[in-house]
Amino acid sequence: MPLTTPLPADFARLIQQLLPEEAEALLGALEEEASVSVRRNAAKCAALPSELPLSEPVAWSHGLGYYLSRRPSFTADPLWHAGQYYVQEASSMTLAAISPYLGTEPLAALDLCAAPGGKSTLLMDLLPAGSTLVSNEYVRSRAHILTENLQKWGSPYSITTSTEAASLGRMRSSYDLILVDAPCSGEGMMRKDEEARRQWSPQLVSQCAALQRSILEDIWPALAPGGLLVYSTCTLNDQEDEAQVAYLVEELGAEPLVLQALEPFVAPSPLSPYPCYRMMPHCTRGEGLFLALLRKPAAEGTSKSSTARKAKAAKAGRSASVKPPKELLPWLKPSPALQWRMLEETRLLALPEPTTRLLEELEALRIPVLSAGLQVAELKGRDWLPQPALALSQLLALEAFPRVELTCEESLRYLAGEALTLPPETPRGFVLVSYSGAPLGFAKHLGNRTNNLYPQPWRIRQLDAVLRRLEEPQPEEDVQ
Repeated sequence: MPLTTPLPADFARLIQQLLPEEAEALLGALEEEASVSVRRNAAKCAALPSELPLSEPVAWSHGLGYYLSRRPSFTADPLWHAGQYYVQEASSMTLAAISPYLGTEPLAALDLCAAPGGKSTLLMDLLPAGSTLVSNEYVRSRAHILTENLQKWGSPYSITTSTEAASLGRMRSSYDLILVDAPCSGEGMMRKDEEARRQWSPQLVSQCAALQRSILEDIWPALAPGGLLVYSTCTLNDQEDEAQVAYLVEELGAEPLVLQALEPFVAPSPLSPYPCYRMMPHCTRGEGLFLALLRKPAAEGTSKSSTARKAKAAKAGRSASVKPPKELLPWLKPSPALQWRMLEETRLLALPEPTTRLLEELEALRIPVLSAGLQVAELKGRDWLPQPALALSQLLALEAFPRVELTCEESLRYLAGEALTLPPETPRGFVLVSYSGAPLGFAKHLGNRTNNLYPQPWRIRQLDAVLRRLEEPQPEEDVQ
């Protein structure tokens, strides 16, 4: 649907001054229709669902992304709810170009401004095995959406937090990789976002640049010596982009790194002496995005206070661990050593050891943690109730529960919270509900009825409208 708000005149003048030879083509591209793209969950599926109208691969996506020839109703696809794929703008997938710098050893990583979770879920698939990712979002309502998306992605090596950059900056030298996908003026989204056009002003650009500088200053101490910092925005002006890279290099001593995996598709920015990259809608098939990778000098040492705090956190983690009930152990696949913890005396978590160590550091600084590891079960009276995150986890032992395969419509009704009618031969007790072989969640079969255990905050709203989309004839696929 065409946007009704015109491009701001001051923005057009800024682009003409900044990129005089490209301005006409760029401004014209911002009036065109945006592409739609998705990225598969590498841990859950080897290929994207065949029902999606796949067009061609996103060339820089590390083999994970595809453009679609049209935009389907993702809400009407149970596999989207199952975390089999993520709807992500193609330019955001350029983050995959950092892969050659990640090595093979487990890392501690932080996605500082992470909601709704697109880049966090991509990082989960890019990081070396055994790495832990802390995904943070300052705005609490957005942080809950982030938590949902990460739980559906299914990795137990995950923590979500909700705090400001300065609080996480107190975790001195704790992270090997930090992604700062900074709040910005959103110029790169003006092709598809009415609000980005309405809110833009030169004053907003200046305010965002000041906020970005503050965020970088606050979080820099948390990056370990020799660690990597990814800086990105979805805007196009140099004040929020190249100027921030210059600050990191010239004031903080960061080493800018060439993203050779990206250069076949996008040239380094002509507006900076340092390697950084602009995804421009008139040059590449995607929205406007800026990306740079930098390394912190290795000469700085980890302070004694940091070392002592980490040792204290590790000790606290050992003291907080509990022994899980034996009947729950078959629910999980055999895996590297897990630590078990109780929350509020009712909720049982399973955490890989590296994730536990980071969690204890966060807790030592009283940083609000929304989720950590895998929430396996909740104690209700004398019974352990399997949790929604378990059904979607990479650690789930599929053979631990009787499985009921649903049709697409039945799955959508389940995802909307409706009651299920299961075959009479279904065993009593907890059953795993799935669609096309992919787990969706749990139900409790009582014989004469079945309780739907899909969590209220995740449920589909306006189910009738979603079901109508299933009945509508699909448009012919565009020729790309």
